[in-house]
Amino acid sequence: MKFRFALLVAALALALSISASAYSEEPAQENTAPAQSESTNENASPFAPLRAYEGQFADVTDGDWFAPSVVSAYEYGLLNGRSESSFAPNGNVTIAELLTIAARLRAIYTTGSDAVIPAAKENEAWYAPYVSYLKSQNLLDNSFEGFYLLPASRAQMAGIFAFAVPEEWYTEPNASLVTSAYASREYIADVTDKTPYRSEILLMYRRGLLSGMDAKGSFYPDRSVSRAEIAALLTRVVKPETRLTLTWTVAPYHSVKNATLASLVKAPASTSLPTSAKDTAAIDGLVRNMLARGEHTITLNYSKALTTATASALTQAFTSCVKTYCEQMYNAVSCRSYSTGKVVLTFSSTACTDKTLESYRAKALAAAIKVHDSLWESGTLSYDMSQYEIARTYFQWLCDHCRYDNAAADDSASHLAYGALVSGLAVCDGYTGAYNLLLKLEGIECTSLFNDSHIWTLATLDGTQYHIDVTWGDQYGRTDLRYFGMSEEQSYQYHPWNRKK
Repeated sequence: MKFRFALLVAALALALSISASAYSEEPAQENTAPAQSESTNENASPFAPLRAYEGQFADVTDGDWFAPSVVSAYEYGLLNGRSESSFAPNGNVTIAELLTIAARLRAIYTTGSDAVIPAAKENEAWYAPYVSYLKSQNLLDNSFEGFYLLPASRAQMAGIFAFAVPEEWYTEPNASLVTSAYASREYIADVTDKTPYRSEILLMYRRGLLSGMDAKGSFYPDRSVSRAEIAALLTRVVKPETRLTLTWTVAPYHSVKNATLASLVKAPASTSLPTSAKDTAAIDGLVRNMLARGEHTITLNYSKALTTATASALTQAFTSCVKTYCEQMYNAVSCRSYSTGKVVLTFSSTACTDKTLESYRAKALAAAIKVHDSLWESGTLSYDMSQYEIARTYFQWLCDHCRYDNAAADDSASHLAYGALVSGLAVCDGYTGAYNLLLKLEGIECTSLFNDSHIWTLATLDGTQYHIDVTWGDQYGRTDLRYFGMSEEQSYQYHPWNRKK
C-alpha cells in the first residue's frame, strides 16, 4: 500500500486532552502540530514524528517506566499534556477519547491523513464525527451509547484498539507462546471466557502490544486504563520496533494432581433462602455453596414449619439441581422438616452408603486426574488445541474406555462417574458425570441436562454452548460423533426435554 503523508492538523493533537477530574463538552484547545512531509516510499510507515519533546512535562521524569512512551506519543502527535507542564500519567481516559484516537489512527493508516473526518457540527458532541467514522468503517456498534464520557476500562481499551489499524500492519511474534501460556491457565488467568473483549485482549498479547501487569501476564480487565498505559500502547502501535517479545516459561502441561471435587465448583458470592421450589437461582446457589465447601447437607431456616407438600417440592427441586452437578455423584436428597421451620437436606447416592460414596468420589477423582495427566504427558492434548478439540478428545477417550451397562439396577455404581472411570461400566448418568468431571479438570464450564429417562452434557467451548451426549456417542466399539457438539435444536430432536424450566 502506498501511503500519503499530509498535514496532520490540530485535531489529531486534541486526543486525551480532557481533564481527568471533569468531563467537559469540548476538548481543550491545543497547539497545531507540525506538518508531516509527504513520502513516496511504498513500504513507508504511515506514522511519523511531527514535533520534538522538550521536557515540558514536570510529572514525567527519565526514571519513569512510561517516560519513553510519553515522549513518543507526544512526538507523533497522538497525545498532549493535560496542561503545558503536566501530562497526568495516572489520569483516567474516557471512552470518547479512546474512540477519537482509534478513528484518527484508522484514517491516517488508510488515507494518509485524518482530514476525512469532519469537524463536529454546532451543538454536536466533539467526539461525534469520530464515532461516526468508526461506524462507517464497521469498527464500532452502539454498545458505548450513553457511556462515551465515562472512564474506559482496560478491556474496553483492547476492544477499541485491536482493529483500529488493519491487521496487515501487525505481525504476531508471540502467537504460539500466548496460546500455550493462556491454555495452561498460569498466564493471563484473569481473562476468562466471560471477560468482555477476551479475543481482542489475547490478540494484543500475540502482537506484542501488551505483556500484562505482572510476571504472569495478568491483565486486570476491569481496571480503568491510565494515560501512561495508553501512551505505551500507542507507541507500540506506531513504532513496530518497540513491540514486546514475551519470555514466559510454560510447563509442558499443567498437572491437576492437587484438584479436589470441591475446587471444581465455584461458590456463589452469597446465598439466600428459597422462596419456593421454583426459586431455582437460590437453590442453585445453596447447592454450589455446599459442594464448594465439600459438604453434603444444607440447613434452611424458615419462619414457620413447612407443609408436607412444600417440603416435598423443595426436596425434588434440590434433587434436580444437584443432578446438574453429576460429577459430584450425589443423586438423592432426603429432607427433615421441623416444627420450628428448620429444614435439613441431606445429599447422598442411591448406589451406596455414605461411607462407600466417600470412597467412590475419591477414587473417581483420582482416576480422572490420571486420565487428564496421561493425555497431556503423551501429547494427545496440547496447548495449541481449542476447547472444542480438547472436549472431543475426552469424548473419544470415554467412548474407548467405557461400555454401557445393560444390567445396571437403580442401586448400581454404573449410575456414578466412579462406574465409568474406575469400573469401565456405566449408564447415562455415569457417562455424563465422568465426562463432566474430565471437562471441569480442564477448566471447561459445563453442566448437565436431563429428561425423564436420559442425561447429557451442556458445555461452553471457546465461548459457544454445545450439547454433548457421550452415552449415545459410545456405539459398542464405535464412536458416533453426531452426538458431540450438537446445537440445541439438534439435541432436542434426539432427546426432547422441558425447555420451559
